[in-house]
Amino acid sequence: MLERMIETLLAFNPWVEVGVKSLYWRLGFLNDALKKVLVSLRRPASAVEAALDPQALGQIMEALRQAGIGPGDLVIVHSSMGNLKKTGAKPKEIIEALRALIGPEGTLAMPTFPILDIGRKGTAYISDAPVDAILTYDVQKTPAWTGVLGLSLMKMPGAVRSRHPINSLAAVGPLAQPMMDGNIDGDDPLPCGRQSAWWFCAAHDAKIVALGTDMAHSLTMIHVAEDSYEKAWPIANWYRPRRFRIVDGDFAAELSCHERRPRWAINYAERTLAKDLRRAGVIERSAPSGISVEVCRAQALLDFLNARKATGYPYFFFGSAKRKK
Repeated sequence: MLERMIETLLAFNPWVEVGVKSLYWRLGFLNDALKKVLVSLRRPASAVEAALDPQALGQIMEALRQAGIGPGDLVIVHSSMGNLKKTGAKPKEIIEALRALIGPEGTLAMPTFPILDIGRKGTAYISDAPVDAILTYDVQKTPAWTGVLGLSLMKMPGAVRSRHPINSLAAVGPLAQPMMDGNIDGDDPLPCGRQSAWWFCAAHDAKIVALGTDMAHSLTMIHVAEDSYEKAWPIANWYRPRRFRIVDGDFAAELSCHERRPRWAINYAERTLAKDLRRAGVIERSAPSGISVEVCRAQALLDFLNARKATGYPYFFFGSAKRKK
């Protein structure tokens, strides 16, 4: 009940959420207290502790089928294995169920953002100071922090993982290799730019699924509206430079690229975005066996965002000095 009240308050006006995030990031002594509030909202209200339900996994797959997911689809899955415990299924079993749903002609992708420590903690993380470290990203070996399902997927036979070290995806299926080809090609390849796996998924109108996790919090696809339409993005000083060493078996190269400055996350009103996407019918929600399931199509999401990007939506309150001249 308390979590619902807090979510309603944050979604009432983006000023509220941005204000809370500003306190969280800028006032170190409040970090722990505010973190508990924000983290609690990332757990869908339907994801409650309950006894194992042997029917839960099948009901989730049926909910996805009812949402229009089926053979031949390209599907990106965000997930929280902790909130899928009720199914009693192991990660491999959940992946196998998803692959059975889309069939051998379908492609399953999941975020596998690599664990790469730049050595900044707490409020220092949002500093605009340059990142001097050249971090090594081993495509085959560097673990991901974006969930157990993604880790399991990237270890499966035939899985392919992006060589781009920021917002990397792993995938299995016929489109897995084409999706990853050229991800680090060109000058300054952006994480969700037009050479990226995310752009590929958007261009193929991927269906995006959130299982047991909050869609708006996990929705990396929104960054395609920034990176792939960079000239139209209205906010100045959006990116910071980064350097990496990429290793992939016998392949090795150094990569210079840009990423969104972490401080802009303060201005991201995810609860407002979640409310707006649901009202517009872009996100479809259900709760089979009490487990949150959300689905949206990549193109519908980008159409929604691109129609509002002149204001910087879903980021708020930049001031005229931060807009491009």
